[in-house]
Amino acid sequence: MNDLFAPAIPAETIMSDRLRIRMVESDGMAPALLPMRDYVLIAPIQSYHGDGIYLIDLYGGSTLYRVQNMLGGQLRLFMDNPLYTGRFTFTREQFEEIVLGIVVADIKVRDERFLVDNGGK
Repeated sequence: MNDLFAPAIPAETIMSDRLRIRMVESDGMAPALLPMRDYVLIAPIQSYHGDGIYLIDLYGGSTLYRVQNMLGGQLRLFMDNPLYTGRFTFTREQFEEIVLGIVVADIKVRDERFLVDNGGK
């Protein structure tokens, strides 16, 4: 039965100087990722690494976009929130100029009281 699941990743492997935690700032990926409440763990990259959620520097600001490979090698960028209907298509070379990182995990906050430093109280 254990062959069906990937082996567990030890916590010390996740704690890396390479990975960055970032608060979700916009509602573009809602309802899956809530703004100003949820966080993502991002690996800095410089190229396309398969379909997923990426941190993109577009129009002077960094934002999360879902990226899909399309026929012909083009990459389609869009947000999950149905309020945002814009879709962008880039070549891989164009994508490499704007990609900042790929989301490797999301962190759903259950109780924000424990995230705030209250002096040990």
